[in-house]
Amino acid sequence: MPAAKEKETFIKWFGQMKEIESSAGDFYLQVASDARVENEEIKKTFREIAADEQTHAEIVQKIINIINNNL
Repeated sequence: MPAAKEKETFIKWFGQMKEIESSAGDFYLQVASDARVENEEIKKTFREIAADEQTHAEIVQKIINIINNNL
């Protein structure tokens, strides 16, 4: 079992990863909502990518929970 310091490091790294995924999703939603983007197919694609990024953030949170509960 890793030492407490290693556990903290893992949680920090995955926390940063989750923030990156969330920020990316927010960015893609901003693009999809931007009035300057008129093409509906582009808007749809960016909304889909935003949803994917949210899913990635949720997966990373599951990893964080696993680390918290099992290491």
